[in-house]
Amino acid sequence: MIDLHFICRHGENLTHLEGHRYRSGAWVVGTKTADEAVGGNIRLHEAQDAPAYHGGQILAWCDAPEPENAGRKYFVYEAEAGYRERCNGNWGREKCIVRR
Repeated sequence: MIDLHFICRHGENLTHLEGHRYRSGAWVVGTKTADEAVGGNIRLHEAQDAPAYHGGQILAWCDAPEPENAGRKYFVYEAEAGYRERCNGNWGREKCIVRR
């Protein structure tokens, strides 16, 4: 199982669905990695060295249908408390994948 950390400044492209469910913005993540992330956590950060400001357990993912987001994926997650940690993994641009 893996956790995904993304730089998502000011909640850009974050969509509230219903209840405690949210959909992330579109990210470049391989299908195998996306499959492994289901059941793991997503954490959204303002900067690499900042604690997460939002996150939760990943429930599902889907390919982004928009032509401008080709090859990217959206993640649906259930927001939860306890997401304020910093990511100590190795960041690559605006994402960090942490294996558990």
